[in-house]
Amino acid sequence: MESENSKNLSDFILETDPYFEQLNDLPLGTAAELYDLLDDAANAATLNIDSIDPELRVELCIRKDMVLDRIVDELPPFESTGHQMKIFAPSMAQYRDWQNVDLMKDCGLAPFMLSKVIGAKPVMLFGTEGVDYPYLSDLPGLELLYRKETDDRIETYFNHLEENYAEMDVLLLYGLRRQSTTDYLEAYRLLRPDGKVYIGIDMNTYWMRHVDWDTPQLNLFSQQCDVIATSCRLMRDTLNRSPQVRFACNWLANGFYNPTDIKIVADPDYKENTILTVARIGTPEKNNEELVISFAGLADALPGWKLKLVGPIDPRIDPFIDWFFTTYPNMKDRVIFTGPITDKKELYDEYAKAKIFVLTSRSESGTPNVYAEALVHGCMFISSGIDGADDITNYGELGLKYERGETGSLAHALMTLCSKADADGFREHIPKALEYAARYYSWERNAKKLAYMLFK
Repeated sequence: MESENSKNLSDFILETDPYFEQLNDLPLGTAAELYDLLDDAANAATLNIDSIDPELRVELCIRKDMVLDRIVDELPPFESTGHQMKIFAPSMAQYRDWQNVDLMKDCGLAPFMLSKVIGAKPVMLFGTEGVDYPYLSDLPGLELLYRKETDDRIETYFNHLEENYAEMDVLLLYGLRRQSTTDYLEAYRLLRPDGKVYIGIDMNTYWMRHVDWDTPQLNLFSQQCDVIATSCRLMRDTLNRSPQVRFACNWLANGFYNPTDIKIVADPDYKENTILTVARIGTPEKNNEELVISFAGLADALPGWKLKLVGPIDPRIDPFIDWFFTTYPNMKDRVIFTGPITDKKELYDEYAKAKIFVLTSRSESGTPNVYAEALVHGCMFISSGIDGADDITNYGELGLKYERGETGSLAHALMTLCSKADADGFREHIPKALEYAARYYSWERNAKKLAYMLFK
């Protein structure tokens, strides 16, 4: 028998159906009221998750994200309170500080871009003293505090909190790490019950299955966050579908931000017959060997095509590279390991020239940061069946996905896309890719979404 709570939420969803049939035509005020009602309903679903059909929470959160997409472009500028707020983004991983590359990922771009929307000062905790951070010059106003490598990491964080909590108006967290993250947030809330807290859950379905969600510690953590989001829709829905998860999860994609005056080129006539991947080449989770082997098997069928693997090369792949070029000596000019490319202009040129971007990952936390970079340059996509694969291909409109570990499936996807990757194909593809990027993968737009969720 359907519970009273389930019936009330089901009735509410049915009552709001007419609004979604004309969502784009709703006045801003009406859409904002609808968002508030959906937010309240999603929270009510969480409070009563043991007595309702969890699919109701899934549907409520999907609709909430849809309404936010409707209203974000019409929101007025953020009203200053006269007090310049500060945004703090700590690296709660117990094994490392922020690295230079993190500054241009969501962990650095979220505080930086949010600060632009709300007129705040962004601060990252901590960099390692003595390490160079060249990306800091691309993010003017972003402050990076440093920690001595000899200092105790956890003690340094808590000492900083006790001394600076009064100015820590907004806290942005990344990753759900037991003890370090949960204990830190609990201490923060005791000192700043009025502060705003966002966590990018940074999780995939494999990790989710290994979390003991229904514990007092995680229940308290859920209540202490104002906004919890993941970077792919499947992960959002999977979390909301679980009765053990005691929070309503939103979707906030890993976006793209160009901090320089580098021109972004998405031109069919500029593209070359190049297949590209950008990653930490050779790490087990990136599974780059699968792409190399599949491409080699298609060498005769794809004359004139090259494969480029861009990124630092993990020494664990060195034996494979030696074996591959010994076995396929004719591929030395067609399979190119570039090493790391840190100059953004040079890296963006690789995206601009590439026709197909391939992700062979065994796992990712939502959508990887390189995806948005490839998207704004108009690439077609092939993705393994990671959680974010449907987001990456936009459910088949922008590319194909294949089953991880099946090189035959990957080879078929490569042949299929290469056959479509001519100038005419890209004249049709690029406008779709850029429209999709502008709607969901722009950090300017996503920062406005985050500001609204935190301060509405």
